[in-house]
Amino acid sequence: LKLAENLDTLSAAATKLREDMAPYYKEMKEMWQKDTEALRQELSKDLEEVKEKIRPFLDQFSQKWTEEVEQYRQRLAPVAEELKELTKQKVELMQEKLTPVAEEARDRLRGHVEELRKNLAPFSDELRQKLSQKLEEIREKGIPQAAEYQAKVVEQLSNLREKVSPLVQDFKERLTPY
Repeated sequence: LKLAENLDTLSAAATKLREDMAPYYKEMKEMWQKDTEALRQELSKDLEEVKEKIRPFLDQFSQKWTEEVEQYRQRLAPVAEELKELTKQKVELMQEKLTPVAEEARDRLRGHVEELRKNLAPFSDELRQKLSQKLEEIREKGIPQAAEYQAKVVEQLSNLREKVSPLVQDFKERLTPY
């Protein structure tokens, strides 16, 4: 019977503690939301800054690549006309002529992609450093959900990488026919 009384007393104490802690919890939750809103805005601002910094490199890459594709298209237009008029043997001979041009185009694309990667690397490192610094600040403040926010940041970086990868892949696919 004393055990049942003690359990009832413990249950009542837990309920009272929960009721007493509810305002503190609510206040802490509101403060947390306020603090993380500022962080979210700051991270968004940092991401926009990085986007603006890399935009000229992407534009330059796109312009160079467009010019290169146009040059190859112009160089290949006469060859394509010849291909229409030639027999099967001559078609095979023309393919042999086209292989070095295609290889050159592929190599130049790789060079442009590497140049773009080199140009974007400092911005990626800068963003990663800023994010690490923000996460460290969160850890120092004792915010218990820092790991969750770090995962979200990693996810955002992955999303950014996924957005840039299709652009590079698209350029590669555009080159393939030539």
